Amino acid sequence: MPTILITGANGFLGCRIAKYYKEKFNVIALNHNDLDITNEKNVLQKIIDAKPNFVIHCAAISNPSVAAQNPLLAQMVNVEGTLNIAKACKTLGCKLIFMSSDQVYNGTKQKGLHKENVTLSPTDVYGQNKLETEQKVFELLHSAVGLRLTWMYDLPESENVNTNIMTLLKQAYENNQTIKVSTNEFRAFTDVREVVKNIEKCFTIEGGAYNFGSESALNCYESFCLMAQKMNLQKFQDWILPDETAQFCNISICTEKIRKCGINFPIIS
Repeated sequence: MPTILITGANGFLGCRIAKYYKEKFNVIALNHNDLDITNEKNVLQKIIDAKPNFVIHCAAISNPSVAAQNPLLAQMVNVEGTLNIAKACKTLGCKLIFMSSDQVYNGTKQKGLHKENVTLSPTDVYGQNKLETEQKVFELLHSAVGLRLTWMYDLPESENVNTNIMTLLKQAYENNQTIKVSTNEFRAFTDVREVVKNIEKCFTIEGGAYNFGSESALNCYESFCLMAQKMNLQKFQDWILPDETAQFCNISICTEKIRKCGINFPIIS
């Protein structure tokens, strides 16, 4: 039975990966208390001891606001920590799957869906972290796979749920609140369960960056209305209000590259 080592195993994505694959693989699930990814020597020793076939690196400061408020810490965790993982994987010769983000597209002026080869110049700390991480990891470890994830969601009643499109809608509906949603922001939202079940298919694909999630050309207002309809939330047109004043922002992904690898996500339209 192959061994997979998961970092960030207490997080929104990591805990779900660990649970989903525990019967299929020998899963070593590590949280921050088990492994400080900023300590290069400890990372190397932990991975050598575990002898994993695959490392799924989910540990990160994943909240863009927290990264912006703590740029030095974000650099240490998101960039240097991931590089430590990559160095250990190279030493041991195991496959690395690490989490990147659609935030690398933040700051582009392009309309429509982004392919992985567009010129990038992210404007926020988190997006800059993720782009720098990709560049350094791929230079060191050509076989590594970086997954540019969208904003993921799960059912509001799920365990270890994050703030996401479904929880925001449920809270507004139950509290009789209105929410304003931008018509000028374009991004995709992905069911985390789709991400989890497709992770193992990345074990055999070529190294590089891949957009990994649902493709959507909708703006955020349209996406919120569509989700509210799917959740059977009544009269959503009355309390989900369009905000036409926000600045243009487009981080929508094109999934053509990952589809060519036989990995498919629902296309939202």
